[in-house]
Amino acid sequence: MTLYRHLSETFARHAAIYWTSLSHLNTLLVVANISLFFATGLVIDEGYYYTFYSLACLIIVAAGILFPLGLVTRLWYYLIFLFFECVAIWFIVVSVWYWVNTGQG
Repeated sequence: MTLYRHLSETFARHAAIYWTSLSHLNTLLVVANISLFFATGLVIDEGYYYTFYSLACLIIVAAGILFPLGLVTRLWYYLIFLFFECVAIWFIVVSVWYWVNTGQG
């Protein structure tokens, strides 16, 4: 049995837990992104687009969670959206770092 096959079967058994956790994290990051940057007006004045990129990645993840197309137990499908979630986290962290370093936040 290959490692990927074993991981895929294990993921299929616990898919509900993984998808629920990803959904909760995604919701938390959307709220944090909006409250940190959009509600305070920090994005409007500077023309800084990383917060928009992170929000776009979070929307892609939300769409993947809402419309699983019968692929909810597939490991590769989950990993695609986990990758987008990690990219969104990276954009949020970089945005916070930018605002702290420029004294804006």
